[in-house]
Amino acid sequence: MGTYNFEQQKHMKGTDSWKWDKEGKECPYPLGVADTDFLPPPEVTKAVMKKAAQGNFAYGVMPQAFYDSVSHWYEKRHGAEIRPDWVTYSPGLIVAIKMLMEAVTHVGDNVIIQSPVYFNFSLIIKRNGRNILENTLLYENGTYRIDFEDLERKAADPRTTMLIFCNPHNPIAHAWSREDVERVAEICNSNHVFVVSDEAHSDILFQGVRHIPFVSLDPQTAANSASINSAGKTFNTNGLYVSYAIIPNRQVRDAFENAYANHHFDFSMIGVPAQIAAYEHGDTYTDELNQYLWGNITWLEQFLKENMPDVKMVKPNATYLMWLDFHGWGMNSEQVDAFFRSAGVALNRGDIYGDAGDGFMRINIACAREVLQAAMESVCVRYREMFRKDQ
Repeated sequence: MGTYNFEQQKHMKGTDSWKWDKEGKECPYPLGVADTDFLPPPEVTKAVMKKAAQGNFAYGVMPQAFYDSVSHWYEKRHGAEIRPDWVTYSPGLIVAIKMLMEAVTHVGDNVIIQSPVYFNFSLIIKRNGRNILENTLLYENGTYRIDFEDLERKAADPRTTMLIFCNPHNPIAHAWSREDVERVAEICNSNHVFVVSDEAHSDILFQGVRHIPFVSLDPQTAANSASINSAGKTFNTNGLYVSYAIIPNRQVRDAFENAYANHHFDFSMIGVPAQIAAYEHGDTYTDELNQYLWGNITWLEQFLKENMPDVKMVKPNATYLMWLDFHGWGMNSEQVDAFFRSAGVALNRGDIYGDAGDGFMRINIACAREVLQAAMESVCVRYREMFRKDQ
């Protein structure tokens, strides 16, 4: 047992939790929404309570400690030198993408995504009058790789002005290698395609894998990119609506901040101290979290092999969102979803991440082991009934 007890469930029912009071009302085992079920480090809760106790919820001034905390965290966790003045606040990562699109693209431009990928990328592109170009990932022998030839073709189109790069990639649970990131940068730099690197899951890494912050590669890449991130996925603070964009290019950063001002956003008085505390005190927590999550991953992998061998887990090296291949069942994602819900388990349908995700499902394993085990055993009972397995 380490410093933190990840077996201790948060009591989230009755707290207006989307996961437990919305999804959990429909299914006893909600394993879809990308939150963890874990308490954050106590320093995070104390920071929120201290701010609340001050009783001042008026307009505020962003503390310098917010920018410094991001700089220190990236240096400590990823070995990357991030200047505090590169950091800008955003109330959410999708909001940050929207403002970056306003800063560097125009209505009618092409924006590349690499499907299967987080479904909100498509939505934000469409809602802002840009065109989606899919650089579909290649799936072979249970793993994914980037189709660089296709990426080069689509980046070369003069109407293409942005790539939204997901690293680690949601939903395939993969942190891209330095070679992959450098190749993406080379293609986009050569074709003047600005890269927005969504690094929301960059702290959740396994077995010695390192995260490569896009803006850290070299000066040319830094000038042609922005890394967006939040403490939310690691420390379960998504509901505080605090995120940030790291934008080394001063011209782009000014345009981003102008877009921010046009939307008349302000910052979260409660959320900012929480993120500062998480980044100042969350190092050991993050290490132990990753160890616990890896235990859940290896447990699930073994359970599938022993009980549902025709379900394959795409080999993960990052995130707590596992990508399961159900093509062995001969079902599409809608049918698999209905099957799981009949067993009281809610996952995310793979087809919402693009056509390339059909036949897959995404499962969130960031819960107590006993919850994951109970959910999968419930599914296993239905599986045996459906396939008439005598197990």
